[in-house]
Amino acid sequence: MKGNEQALSPKRWIAVICIGLMHASLMGALMIPGAYASVFIGEWGVPQELFVQLTMISFLTGAIFSIPMGMLADRYGVTKVLGIGMVISLVASIARIFCTDFWPLYASCFAMGIGLAGMNANSVKFLRAWFSEKQVTTAMTLYVSGAGIGVTVAMGVASQVPDLGPAFTGASVVFAVACIIWFAFARMPKGVEVMKDEYSMTAVKSVLSNKTLLLVSLAMVFSMTASASYAGNVPIALQGKGLDPVTAAAWASLINLCGMPSNWIIGPVADFIKRIKPVMAVSSFLGSALLIAAWVAPVGDYSLPLFLIGAFVTWGNVALIKGSVGMIPTIKPEYMGTAGGIQTFFQNLAAFIIPSFILTPLCGGDMALFFVYCGVAVILAGVTMMLAPELGLKGKIHQEEEAELEAVSRSA
Repeated sequence: MKGNEQALSPKRWIAVICIGLMHASLMGALMIPGAYASVFIGEWGVPQELFVQLTMISFLTGAIFSIPMGMLADRYGVTKVLGIGMVISLVASIARIFCTDFWPLYASCFAMGIGLAGMNANSVKFLRAWFSEKQVTTAMTLYVSGAGIGVTVAMGVASQVPDLGPAFTGASVVFAVACIIWFAFARMPKGVEVMKDEYSMTAVKSVLSNKTLLLVSLAMVFSMTASASYAGNVPIALQGKGLDPVTAAAWASLINLCGMPSNWIIGPVADFIKRIKPVMAVSSFLGSALLIAAWVAPVGDYSLPLFLIGAFVTWGNVALIKGSVGMIPTIKPEYMGTAGGIQTFFQNLAAFIIPSFILTPLCGGDMALFFVYCGVAVILAGVTMMLAPELGLKGKIHQEEEAELEAVSRSA
């Protein structure tokens, strides 16, 4: 939907706030267990490997359910499918409050990921319906930044709440409020919900044959590998470089806080210059170089500035890559949910598998080397995006589409 009145409606900002709030509240609720490592490992006797899996389990849920949720949204509508996913997640979140054993808690966290899978799979379709091509990347950066905000706030509050029960209860209440706001205010623009594909396998075949989407999805695999790794392992790695636990935790928080504004800036910059590749190149190549240097060099006065600048430059590339899915003109609008689902499948599968089962064995316990590999992964994401067509509005692929539309208009 290009340049229509709905895309320019002021209600589009309500729409992005609603889905961003949902993203923040659900991600915050899912990541809260990460603040209670001493409880799970010390009091519950959970092995460290299983504890790490608990904090990452929603990515596995996303890998399993993202494509089905995208297909269902294409067939039955985004609003309905997202609403059902959120209800499932809310019920699971409430059930988690009463868990006194690890495996029921593990299962409830897995089920909570269903709503997240639906959101991530259909965020492109939802935002693309509200925003014009000139603003869709900006909208996506606002949506993606909700995850960082939610996790940062949840971890900060959880650090002041010693018991699991009140923490899980508070997270469920916040998430329930976000759900109420969603059902009260979030709607697809009028006329968009009717764009449904009656044969979802047709959508899957069409989308999987789109080489540009596959390249963008591969870029997301590399980028999300690093993003997921930074979510919970930075303090341990910094301690390995000689920092005391308190300083390591403080630095990790500063890196997160400094990286967060990148999500808000990188998309608008790409929208303004109407090109994605130059922005992605700076983000992936320069940002990764700074972060790799910070991890390789001995700790000194320059270390924290390198981390902070590197995070600021690099962090937003996940949102930039994800938003670029909505800029692929060769994907039919009615197939955008399926496209988002396939891209999200690769994103979540990478986040769950690569850090745990590939990078960790490669680094041999050296967490600084682990993050060097993460920097290399982001560089590979940049290389992959350079191989894809320019998806900004000044890209050849968009110019060819406009020329075709103009020719059709003249012949009519």
